[in-house]
Amino acid sequence: MAEESEPSILARIAAHWKLPENPMVLDLGSGVGNFVVACRNHGVQAFGVEPDRIGQGSKLSSLQIAGKRLDGAFAAATGEQLPFRDSTFDLVVLDQVIEHVQRQKAVLAEALRVLKPAGAMYVACPNYLRFYEPHYKIFFFPLIPKFLGSLYLRFRNRDPVMLGQLTYTTNGRVRKLLQRLGTSFIDLNERGFLAKFVGQESQAASWKARVAQRLARLPLVSRAVLSAASVFIRLREGGSEFVVFRRAG
Repeated sequence: MAEESEPSILARIAAHWKLPENPMVLDLGSGVGNFVVACRNHGVQAFGVEPDRIGQGSKLSSLQIAGKRLDGAFAAATGEQLPFRDSTFDLVVLDQVIEHVQRQKAVLAEALRVLKPAGAMYVACPNYLRFYEPHYKIFFFPLIPKFLGSLYLRFRNRDPVMLGQLTYTTNGRVRKLLQRLGTSFIDLNERGFLAKFVGQESQAASWKARVAQRLARLPLVSRAVLSAASVFIRLREGGSEFVVFRRAG
């Protein structure tokens, strides 16, 4: 497959992990099936799971809509209890999903269970340190308490029901969850930010050492300015993005 024609998530992952031949892919939280359908159209054997729940104002659930688009590729399930055997998939995708679950560690652990040894998992979610709420598409206060957030949403003529179903996520929170699960991972946001500072050398295995060396050469004031700039950029980031690896054996 030419990279230009691959589904965008696969193209993102390909820069950090080589997809094996004839891979098995699971889209956890597949919605109406866009990613699964795109994979199937490009010869990738992909499956999706989604709770069979009908949203407000809808006559069909997302799962029912997906099933009408592609028969036999989707299953009704929650992330905490996947209907698959251990070590089934080469790649598990959680794209804009983890913020919709309460038991985030349990969902990530279950995703790792169905992942083959040496497989990979892609996790992307909003960054709630940002002054923006992507579901409501409005200015939002970082990590605002839910009761205040609900009042604010009503003031903005928005229904606050979804806010109660969201779990605030940040880059740091996802990192801690993955560390507790004992996985190795690449933080694509951190890698991208540091690449702007040190260039393509950040792709090497010793990129952290190179960054530390360059920072050490800077005057104290310059380091303080760079640190402040780093915090500002992270507060403006659209979301967290990780490629996670299940260790072989």
